[in-house]
Amino acid sequence: MDPFVVSARKYRPETFDTVVGQEAVTETLKNAIRSKHLASAFLFTGPRGVGKTTCARILARTINCENLGEDLVACDTCDPCKTFKEGHSLNIFELDAASNNSVEDIRNLILQVSIAPQVGSKKVYIIDEVHMLSQAAFNAFLKTLEEPPSYAIFILATTEKHKILPTILSRCQVFDFHRIQLGDITRHLAGIAEKEGIETEAKALHVIAQKADGGLRDALSIFDQLVSFAGNRLTYHDVVKNLNVLDHEHYFSLTDSIVKGDVPAALVEYNTIFQHGFDGHLFVTGLARHFRDLLVSQDVRTLPLLEVSEDLVKRYGEQAQSTPRELLIRGLDRLAQCDAQYKQSKEPRLLVELTLMQLCRLNASAALEPIAAAEAEKKSPDLSKPPVAKPLAAHPEEATPIPPAVLAEPKSGAGGDGYTPKRRLVRDHVSIKPVAPATPSLGDVAALDTDEGPALPTATKEVNLALLARLWSDYALAKKREGKNSLHATLAAGEPEATGPSAIRFAIVNDVQEKYMREEKPVLLSHLRRELADPALQLEVIKEQVVVKPRYTKQDRFNLMAEKNPALLKLRDELDLDLG
Repeated sequence: MDPFVVSARKYRPETFDTVVGQEAVTETLKNAIRSKHLASAFLFTGPRGVGKTTCARILARTINCENLGEDLVACDTCDPCKTFKEGHSLNIFELDAASNNSVEDIRNLILQVSIAPQVGSKKVYIIDEVHMLSQAAFNAFLKTLEEPPSYAIFILATTEKHKILPTILSRCQVFDFHRIQLGDITRHLAGIAEKEGIETEAKALHVIAQKADGGLRDALSIFDQLVSFAGNRLTYHDVVKNLNVLDHEHYFSLTDSIVKGDVPAALVEYNTIFQHGFDGHLFVTGLARHFRDLLVSQDVRTLPLLEVSEDLVKRYGEQAQSTPRELLIRGLDRLAQCDAQYKQSKEPRLLVELTLMQLCRLNASAALEPIAAAEAEKKSPDLSKPPVAKPLAAHPEEATPIPPAVLAEPKSGAGGDGYTPKRRLVRDHVSIKPVAPATPSLGDVAALDTDEGPALPTATKEVNLALLARLWSDYALAKKREGKNSLHATLAAGEPEATGPSAIRFAIVNDVQEKYMREEKPVLLSHLRRELADPALQLEVIKEQVVVKPRYTKQDRFNLMAEKNPALLKLRDELDLDLG
């Protein structure tokens, strides 16, 4: 059986044209080789698995090839190319700075640099993970890096550019490698799958590219792992199952429930996701990503920002048209808050469920706003138009015209230059008493109640003391938030007590409290009647007499003490003490 070689090594690029997603870097290097303007030191920096070491090897191999053509592809027939392919090139040296990071290792490197190449024209030193060198090693390397021999070229590679000394950076040409785009990774994986005879789905390769997060080496490692599981057919279902990735269908279904304001459906969908073992934090970030994709799908100009497979673009477009933009924006803000609070929460599942409830209410409240505005417009009168008198007859055909003479009479007495309107006299009018409601609503009771006026006659009931105490406390806190600190102190000084059915009493101790309670009692009583659902509730404010304890003088205190211990009198007389 042939030994297995991982795809990251088997399909490693050997020419500049086969490097994936780094066209800016490869074109610059090719032009430098053509024009023979090669620098003596390069620094390749960027994320892991994006081709830094690969480009360094291609550059070293290309400049050492003895039969290099116009296409800048190594011939594979000359001695430098053969030795490089066999792995024992005398002109190309690779050094791992993670394990060779001392001054002694740099000293040995400098000694090697002093020896001219025996085969070829250039000696190339590739130092990987160069940021691992110690500061002393960097300083020892400075002179050689700045003024190397004409045949020496240094290529430094690192993932952490910020750890490199500025003196090193100033001596190198810096090439920044960026993350590889999803489309480039997907196309590269599709080409490898075709060469290996593996049938794949486009959505499956796209999920692998997303999971790799811009690193081609990571994508190839994931691809090998999934092929080991699935065999010669790699499906979307196999990928999401093995990579622990949430299927897009969950997000589409959940978004539909949020748009409809269906809280139970949203909670059931999240419970299904939770039961499959998915992390709640991962779900929150995934839903936020879904909302973001829907938002960019609503405008043609932002469609290039949508990083999904081609078969999902249409699906996103359809759901984006049925989802309000305001819901997506406010939903993203709420999901961002949930994301920030998740790690500190002691009940993360409850936090996510609460967030889903709030998302469902976002669209429900937005849908109710136009209805509420329309109702308010109906109720509010149009002051720009004169009022129109309506007949009081029960039926239009029973209305009797009113003579103009009875509408007003001239004002009698001195200065009769005006008139006093009198009550209209309507003949054959219909009384409104038979059609009046028998029992008023709680809102009517609150509106008609005054400080001294009695409550409307209705059935009394027992006062719920626990609910009364909570309502009283909440009302006091509300007044404090309004800046009425003195009223808050008055209400918080005690608690109301029940004196009978639909009757409560609150005690005060001074005139200031009496003033505040007299002013606030109508509003407070209306609030309590409405919240307790007791229109007959009565509030009695009483002023208690405060018993003031007398102040004792020094003589009084001594007399009290002497009554308990007569020996104090003898002690005072013998020592001739004075109480001062």
